[in-house]
Parts: sequence; C-alpha cells; structure tokens
Amino acid sequence: MPKRVKSEICASEETECKRRNNLFRLIGSDISVLISFIESVSDENVDEIVTDAILTGDVMGILKYLDTGQDRKHTELIAVLKSLYIIILRSSRELAASFPTLARDLAEGFLEDSRLSLCLNLMWKSQSAELLKVSLQLLATVVTVSEDLARGLVRSIDFESKTMTKCSKRRNILDKCDVRTCFINFLASFVYLNSNVILRELVDKRGAFHLLVSESFVDKYSNVILILCVLQKVAENRSVSKTQRARVFNRHCLQRLVSLYFWRGEGKNVNEVLKKGDVDVNENEVSSVRCAVHKLLLHLFTSSRLGVVFSAKFDSDIQYNGLILQCLTCAQMDGAYMDPLRTELVVKALCKCPDVFVPYLDHLAPTLYPRDSSGWFSVMDFVLQLYQSVGKYILQFIVNALSYSLTVDVMASAIANFCVLSPKMVDPISQAVKYNESSRVKIKAVELITCLRQQLKIPLTWLTLNQLPSGIGFTSDQLKAKIELYMRERLPGTKWLNRFKKVFNEPLDDQSILADQILTSSNQDEPEEVVEEEPVKVEDIVESVNQSLKDLPKKVRKAFKLFEKFCIPNNCDKSIPENLLDTFSELPELTKLCFENYSTYPVVYQYLSRAIHLMYNNPSLSSLHKPKVFLNLLTNHVNLNSILSSSKLAKVADDSKYATSNVSISQDNLLKENLFKFLLEIAHVTPKLVFKSIPVLWILAAYSGTMSSLDRTILKLFYVLEKYSPGSLLQCKYIIWGPNVYKHCQFDTQGNNLIQPTLLLEPNVNTLFTMLDDHQLLDSAFNFPMYRKWFAGPNSYSSDFETIEINSTLDPCFILHVLDSYLRQYECQLYGDNDAMKSIQFLKTFYIKNCLSYAIAGLSSYSKHIRNMAKSIIAVYRKLINAYIASSSTPSTAAATTPPPPPPTTTTNTISSGNHQPSKLVSAKHFPEGQQIAFLLDTLRNSLSHGGGSVFGGGSRKAKLFHTPMDSGGRLTKLHANFFIKALNLFSRPENPMFQPIWNCLLAKAAVDLRYVPEFLRLFFSTNNKFNLERQWICGVCVSGLGDPADYLVMESSLVFKHVLTAYSLPSADNNFKLLVLRLLVNATKHTRIVHALIRFHALPLWLYRHTALNSSAEQKKLFLCILENIHNALVTKSSNQPVLEVLNLIGEEYFAKNDLKDVKAITVIPSET
Repeated sequence: MPKRVKSEICASEETECKRRNNLFRLIGSDISVLISFIESVSDENVDEIVTDAILTGDVMGILKYLDTGQDRKHTELIAVLKSLYIIILRSSRELAASFPTLARDLAEGFLEDSRLSLCLNLMWKSQSAELLKVSLQLLATVVTVSEDLARGLVRSIDFESKTMTKCSKRRNILDKCDVRTCFINFLASFVYLNSNVILRELVDKRGAFHLLVSESFVDKYSNVILILCVLQKVAENRSVSKTQRARVFNRHCLQRLVSLYFWRGEGKNVNEVLKKGDVDVNENEVSSVRCAVHKLLLHLFTSSRLGVVFSAKFDSDIQYNGLILQCLTCAQMDGAYMDPLRTELVVKALCKCPDVFVPYLDHLAPTLYPRDSSGWFSVMDFVLQLYQSVGKYILQFIVNALSYSLTVDVMASAIANFCVLSPKMVDPISQAVKYNESSRVKIKAVELITCLRQQLKIPLTWLTLNQLPSGIGFTSDQLKAKIELYMRERLPGTKWLNRFKKVFNEPLDDQSILADQILTSSNQDEPEEVVEEEPVKVEDIVESVNQSLKDLPKKVRKAFKLFEKFCIPNNCDKSIPENLLDTFSELPELTKLCFENYSTYPVVYQYLSRAIHLMYNNPSLSSLHKPKVFLNLLTNHVNLNSILSSSKLAKVADDSKYATSNVSISQDNLLKENLFKFLLEIAHVTPKLVFKSIPVLWILAAYSGTMSSLDRTILKLFYVLEKYSPGSLLQCKYIIWGPNVYKHCQFDTQGNNLIQPTLLLEPNVNTLFTMLDDHQLLDSAFNFPMYRKWFAGPNSYSSDFETIEINSTLDPCFILHVLDSYLRQYECQLYGDNDAMKSIQFLKTFYIKNCLSYAIAGLSSYSKHIRNMAKSIIAVYRKLINAYIASSSTPSTAAATTPPPPPPTTTTNTISSGNHQPSKLVSAKHFPEGQQIAFLLDTLRNSLSHGGGSVFGGGSRKAKLFHTPMDSGGRLTKLHANFFIKALNLFSRPENPMFQPIWNCLLAKAAVDLRYVPEFLRLFFSTNNKFNLERQWICGVCVSGLGDPADYLVMESSLVFKHVLTAYSLPSADNNFKLLVLRLLVNATKHTRIVHALIRFHALPLWLYRHTALNSSAEQKKLFLCILENIHNALVTKSSNQPVLEVLNLIGEEYFAKNDLKDVKAITVIPSET
C-alpha cells in the first residue's frame, strides 16, 4: 500500500475517533447525545462504542434523566432505559476487566426508590411494547450484576400486580423477542443466578410462577423450553422445601404442564393451536417439548425428596397425594392409555403413591362397562398394566405400612387394595364377566381377575414366611382373616369369591413368587453405594511411627533415645548427665536438621517436644537456648501451611467419591497432633511469641471440637494463648472452627508463611448450626464424657504413644462454651430485632439441632464447672422461650395451656422489660414445641432441687427459673439425663407412639424422683395394646444410661435387673426386647463392681447357663460372648482364685462347643442398638 494512502486511512480513523469522543462527551447532560448513542450502537461495534462513551462521557449522569422522568417523552425514556441496559450489560460481562465497578454503581443507582418506582409506574401506565421490553431487559440485567441487588429487586417486585400480569400476557407472533419473552427472561435471570437464597425468596413471592405458565400452551417454542428448564431447576433445588415446591407446582401449574403434551406450536389462542394440522407443526419441536415436560412431571411425581410426593400413612380418611390425583384425573389426562408418555407417567406415579391407586381406578371405572370396542380393550390393558406394575411394590407398601403402627383393619384394607377391584370397578367388571354378546370381552375380564388372584399370593406368601413384629398388636393369621373379609365386597360374584378363598388354604411357601418384588429405601430416592472401610487402630499408627524412627539418621536416633530415657513427667528436676547436656547444647542444629529433611515425620515433633519440655522445666538447662530459636526454625524450614490445611483436604476427601484412606488421614492427624504438642511446650514458656507467629484462625481451622487427642492438645494451646491475650480467642463474638473457617475466611495457601487470613463472610448467630452436626451432637449427648474435667492443667505433660486417641465425641469444654456464647449473642441481638419470626427460628433450630439436648447431658458431668456451664445455657434458653410463650399466648389460649407459663424474671436483661417488647405477631404455630420444652425444663429444675424432687410430691411448679445461671445444684445421673433427652426429642414427633405416655408421665408429677428410674414400672408393665413399644423404650433408656455404678444403684432401687432378667424368658418377650436385655448386661459387665453385684444378688452365671443353652440368633450369640468375656476380664483382675471363675469358664466352654466357636476375640463388633 502506498504511504500516501496509508496515511490518509490513519488520519480518517483518528478523525472518526475524535468525532465520537466529542459526540459522547455530553452523554450525561444532553438527551440528544444519549439518543444518538443508542442509534450508533450495532452488533459489530457495541463494545467499542460503549468503551468510548464510558471513557469520554459521564455515564453516571444518565441516571439523572430518570429524576425528571415524569416530564419526558416516551421516546426519551426508552433511550435512557435502553442505554442503561446496554452499558450495564457490557460492563458486567465483556468489559468487566476494564470497568470492574461501573455496572454495580449504575445498577445501585437505578434501584433507588424513586427511579425504580418511576420505571414500574411507566410499565403500568404505558401501552408501548418497546418501553415494556426495554424495562424488563434492564431489570433482568440488574439481576445478573450481584446477588444482593437481585435480592433487593425480588423483594420490590409485586408479581400479582396488574403491571406484571400485563407483561406476562403481552405477546406478538411476528416479534421473536416480544414482551412476554422479556418477562420470561426476567424471571429466569433470578433462577439462573444459582443462589439458593434468592430462589427461595422468588418461590415465596405469590404469582411469579403462575404468570410463567399461564400462556405456555400458545407460546413460542423457545419460551416453552425456557419455562420448562426454569421449573426443572426449581424442582431439583434441594434448598427449596417440599411445602414451597407444592406451592409452586399447584393444581393450576400441573394442569398447564400436562396440557403441554398436546402443544402444537405458537398461536393467537387455544383454538388456533388445536386446529393446526400435521403439516403446520414442527415435529422436532413438538417432540422436544413433550420429552421436556415428561421429564419434569416424572421427577415431580416419583421423587419423595425433590418432588411433590408425600409419604402415605395409609389412613383411609386422608389423601396425602391429592395434588397428584387431581392432576392424573384432570381433563388433559383423559385417554392417557393412548399416549405412551402419559401412560408411563400414570404407572410410575401410582407406584410411588399407593394412596392414589384406588381413587384413580375409581376414576376409570365408568369407562370399564363392557362393550366390544377397541377403546374398551385398550382401557382394560391399561388397568391390567397398572395392577401388574403396582404389584411389584406390594412388599414395599407392606413394610412402609408396618412402620406406622396401624390397626389390623387399616393394614388389611391397605393390602387388599392392591389385590382386588376398587369399589367402583366391581359393577362394570361383574357385567364384563357375564357379558354374553362377545367372548373376547369375557376373556379379557377373566384375565384381569386371574391376575388379581395371582397377585393376592404375594402378601399371603410373605406373611406365611415371615413373622410380624410383636409390637404392632396383631399376628399374621389375624391379618389374613381381615384381608379375607375385605376381599368379599370387592369381587365380582360368589364364583370368584370361592376361588379367591382357596388361595388362603393353599401351601404358600414358594419364595419364587416374591422374586420380582422391588424394595427401595424410604429415605433415599437413589440408594448410595456403601463402602465399608476397616477402622484404623492406634496400634497400627504406633507401628508406623516406630518404622519412621528407623528412617532417621543415627545421630538423630541417638539423641531421641536420650530424650525418651530422661524426659519423664514429674522427673525434670534431677541432675542432667554429661552426654545429655552435650546433646542439649547442640539441640538447635539437631532441630534444623530434622526440620529441613524430615519435617513430615510425626516422630520428629514428638521427641523434640519432649526435649523442650525437659529443657525449660530444668533450671540447669533453661538458660541454654531461647524459645524463639526453635520457633524461628519451625516457621522458616517447615511448610506449616500444608500441614495445617490438611484438615481442609481431608474434609474434601471425605466428601468426594474417591476418598483418601483412613490411614493417610490418621497419619496427617498424628503429624498435626505432635506439631501442636511442640507448639504447646513453647507456648508454656512464651505464649506471646506463639500468639504473634501463628495466626489464631489457622489453629481454629485445624480444630474439630472433639475428644480426640489432637483436639485436646489444640484446646490446651487455646487456654495457654488465652492467658497472654484474654478475650481474643474463645471470647470473640462468633466462634468459628474446623473446615467452616475456610468458608468464612480466605487463606493464602501458596507460600510457606502463615499469613493472617482475610474475612470474606461475616458470621452470625445462625453460623452455629452450620458448624454442628445434629446427629453428632445427639450421639455425644447420649455418650457424654462424664469424667471430663473443665480443664486439665497446662503443665500436665504426657506425650507417650499411648495417648493417641481417635474419638468423634464432642468436647464439652469447648462445645458448651460455644453454645453459651452464641445463645448470649442471640439474646443481645433480640433487643433490637423486630423480626419475630427470625427470632423464633433460632430457638427452634437450637432445639432441633440437639443443642439443648447436649446441654442437658452436661448436667451428668462430675465436673462442677461443666455442670454450671450447662445450667447457664439451660437458664438462658428457658428465659428466652418464656418470653416467646408470653408473647404468643392470648388470655384465652393461655388459660387452656397446661401448665401455664411462668411469669418472666425480673433480671436486668429480661427480654420483656424496658421498651423492647417481642412482636405480638408471633404465633404458637411457628414453634408448637415451645411450651412443652419449657414444661420439661421446669420439671428438670424441680428434680435437681434439694431432696431430688421427692419433696414436691407432685405439687405445683415453681414460678422462677434456674436461680442463677451459675446455679450450684446437684448432678444428674447419666440414666436420668438420657431420659430427659429422649423425652425432649419426642416433642418434635407427636406422631410417635411414645409421645403420649411420656407426656402423661411428665404431667403427672412436678418433679422426677432421682432415686429411681423414671416411670419404669408403669412403662414396663404397661396395659396398653402397644405395651412392647413402651417396654422397649424404657429398657432402651436403661441401656444407654448405664454409664457407671451410680446408674446401677438407681436401677437397683427400681428393681430393673430383677424384672428384665425374669421377663427375658416370658412368651411376650420378642427378639428386640431380648437384644435390649443382653445389651444392658454388656454395658453392666464392663464395670467390675457391677459384675460382682450381679453375681451376688442376681446369680448372673446361673442365668447365663440357662439361656445360653437355648437356641439364639446370630446377634444374641455375639452379645452372649461379649458378656462372658466382660465377666471373665472383671474376675481375673483379682489375684485370688475365685470359684465363680471356674463356673464361668465351664459355661463358656460349653457354649463354644455347642455353637462351634473357637475364639472369643473373633467377635470384634457388638451389634448396634440401632
């Protein structure tokens, strides 16, 4: 190219650039410039034009046009809104790197009250499609900028208003992007933001999804597919509750979705769409829509977790899945047997919803009156397919029905429904069997009846081969008799009745009949693969440590042997040998060598911590080296970042499919444990140095709050550092720990240095429930460490290998402190919080997550400090729940409540004092268990008062709460603590058969007498028809509550062992009760004193000899072996020969010979109570 031509082109480009710069310089002050900006934008140059406008003009000034929007023309307002839409869209996506904050600034400015109100008013008043489209596009773009802006916008939009209704119905067949399309995109922007919080708020907004599906049948293909994708995401989101999901997919929505099976394309109205012929329809689009809606409906009608399927309890008067029945019987589902997709939907829905089966067959009954036509035969084939498909789930339905403790009548009716005709089918099938005009009709009806007769053999065979649990109150023969009674009214004539009766007299022992039965888990839609891993033994870890010790250099091993020889607890003041003194003089060089080459060896930190303990506890060695030398060597030569963050990696590994082996995770824990022991020894000498070198959040991230030796070491380090900086660690506002720290803070894991993490997400009072697992809390409450001291002195040194312990029980020294801290922070927040529902939600979640149960378990501790902390938590919770009861009760309801809530206390922090009154909008329906929990806590308080509760004699309750948060009352035994915990858990499950008996027991007395097992005799010798359930419940309390001899003495006062050992051989004792008795003996024989008491007062060896001679199940054999082994271990501890030991050996030998057993130690797992 000639130079002259090239220079002319460059000059023209510079001229064009200057012209654009001058053109957009007044974009924020001159409306004509803004209009020219819109006209100059095209698909090819949009990024370039927007960049020039942002760089040269004041784009924030565009918002000022909206301040005077009422006086402007529609064309000008459209230009303003469209320019905001283009600039926000581009600056939040393609140009986000160049202008990172511009999109958010413009979006925030637009969402100011006056400007947003102007936009919504314009949409309400205007009939311009262009204005409505631009407004909806701008709103959708604002949603995509950030979650907080989207959350504010969804709260501001009223989807039931006329404005949104008008936008959802404004369609234009000739416009590919009409107003309704923009409205659908606006709603989809909230869903595709992938924020659970925003999605739940959108679901709670009334009318949003109603407008989405209202015009779907006549809508264009792209809109229908987008609607179905949005609804699919809502259905598959796990954060949306089933109640919210049922509110979205209501009757209107489901009928609209079912109508999409007949979608034929876009049209002005329904009639125009239905008149379209096959030539006018795109078959690919129709097939795509049908498959999409079929996938969505199958998900909704077959998933109990992520659909609208509710578990049917087989009650005849209640329709649990009435929503699904209404959809299956609506006009759009007529003739479902003619469509393979709709047929599959009906079949799979009925297999998941057994309560819908009979009503749906009654719905089909009018079409079953005999006639020789192809339609009648199609309906009969469809009904036959329904029976055959549902017949594969009969055993699943029976097992589910048994779990609800139904009466024999309800149970028989539930089983008969799948094996006989529905009530309204009896008449048409009776006529079909006798239909003489066509033999084909008669044969088809007989085929259906024959299928039902064969299907009846399934439940009868199962009842013959299996024994029903004795706790349900009826036998298999009684159930069969009831089934025969229900069968008489549901068969077409005496002839067939006699044939069905013969089935009951046949030998029903053929297991092949049950071969095709499908049994699925009721808790999971898809069964997960369970991989059993061998538990890690402490001995294996010790062996690996010894092996790693051999890999160290000879010089290091020699020094470590000296440390092991002379570093003995409480023996640090003795004289130091010369060779050990030389080793300590070279300790920094030795430490550097280990840290540089063997920093991943746990044994290195183990022996170095011994050396530092000996050096700084011996006067002659303490002046050799400063602690700072060793800490600097640690931070300079050891990658602490990777070691401390291994807990996060282990957590990720546990959650992943290919989890790291337990051995490698345990090795990481051992490495961290010895590292923290090393830091602990340095912190004893100079806590200031450790506090400034190791950020606290790194330590908290490695802490799990359990009773494992690693966590106990970290907790000791916390207490030592707390002395240097009081209030900075465990006294912070919201305590976070474990892997959850990584969710709230950003850690720099790239380098070797430990940099102070950056706070990303501010924790709040509800953060507590994300860090605690309710199952782990409940398990820790039942297995509370009663002998745990509030704090073992920091100078108590023990670094032997035997101290290694892997324990998942939560540590009360930390957890109780956390619960008390969060509860008091919530109490402080409650003063200025006007959201009553949010306040009640915390109290309810605190109860549901078993935090209150764990606090009650703390009352069984032998440590006075732990008991006082537990009482403090209970006192604060009782005071808060009392304020809730007082605010939610009216004079009429309060008078009917039993018992009436006590008046609020007069402390200075009382919630109901001052000007901070709880909102009167709170209703008892939000927390119905509140009054019952308060009632139980009053009973607990009275029971702990002087005299063990016996002085009350069932009198009136005290009006006061716990006297002070640090009440120094008595201790609960583990037995009584577990009783109160199990009673507390029943309040959230009023359908449980044990709810009423236990609640009556609590109402009967003002206090529980702590000298006896609560209500043992009443429940053990219950006259209820479900006496087995009550007996097993109280025996389960005794099994889990036998922790030490104190619990045994309480049981002896109630004659527990006398009654359970006698009832073991009674005919009324089922297998579950026998297992409970054996587990009780297993727990009792773990204590030597209890073993001697059982031998002396209950002749336990003779009882064992009698019952081990009888036939027993595999679980009972394991428990018998454990009992024999426990007694043997308890007796051999005595040095003198005991005759009973010889008797016990004879019993064991005979039992081993009878059952062909060779080794007791082969039984390593005791059958679990659950």
